[in-house]
Amino acid sequence: MITVLQNFICTKKTRLNLIESELPVMGSVLKDYEFHVNYGTDIFVDEVKSIYKSNISKLNFYNNLEPDWGAITLAMAQQVTSPYILVLCEDFEYCMDYEYFQDIMNEVTSSNVQYMPLGRLWKYSSRNQYWNNYESGDKLWLYKAIDSPGSSLSVDALYKTEIFVEKLTELQQYASHRFPLNLPHHYENIFHEDNNNGVRNLGKDVICAVPKKEILKHIQEETETILNK
Repeated sequence: MITVLQNFICTKKTRLNLIESELPVMGSVLKDYEFHVNYGTDIFVDEVKSIYKSNISKLNFYNNLEPDWGAITLAMAQQVTSPYILVLCEDFEYCMDYEYFQDIMNEVTSSNVQYMPLGRLWKYSSRNQYWNNYESGDKLWLYKAIDSPGSSLSVDALYKTEIFVEKLTELQQYASHRFPLNLPHHYENIFHEDNNNGVRNLGKDVICAVPKKEILKHIQEETETILNK
C-alpha cells in the first residue's frame, strides 16, 4: 500500500534527540510499511542508523552524500512498487495511532486520493476559510487539485507513486533557483503557483485531501530551514 521515503540530514544534537524520541511512535504507527531512508551526512550517521534499526522493521538505509536532494529521492522512488509514497520529515510529533491511520488510508483508497499534503495541518485542516472548496468525508477533507488552498506541492505528503516519480523526474531539468539542489525546499519552490507549476496545475481530475485532525505536528525548535537541521 505505502512506502515511506525520507531524505534528510541532522547536524545538531537537539535534532538527534528529537529523532530518538519520535521514531518509536513513528515505527508503531507505520509498522506495516517499508522504509527507504537516505541520511545525507556523516554527522551522527551511526547514531541515526541505530535509532532507525531499533524502531523500523522494514528498513532500507542509505548514506548517499551527493548534494542533490531531488536526484537521490528520485533514485529511491524508482525502486518503489507500492501504489503510494509517503514522504515525511524525521521530526514530526505523531497525534494518531496505528488504527487511526489505517482508517485514513481506507478513506484515501476508497476516494481515489492522489495527493495529501501533511505539512501545516494546523492551517489547512482547521481554518474554515478553506472549507467552501472542501467536500466533507469521514476523517478527510476532499478537494480537486485545481481548488487547492496550498500553492506548492509539499515535500511532506502522501503521493500516488507515479505522480511523485513524474515530478521528481521533471525536477531534474531545473537548476538551483531560490534554494540549492541539496534542500527539499528546491522541490517546493519549483512546483509552485508562481511558476504555474503548483498543485492546481494537476487539474480538476486529481483528487486531493487533508486530514480533518492535525495528525502530525512539525516540531520546530528554531526554524523550518537548514538552520534547524
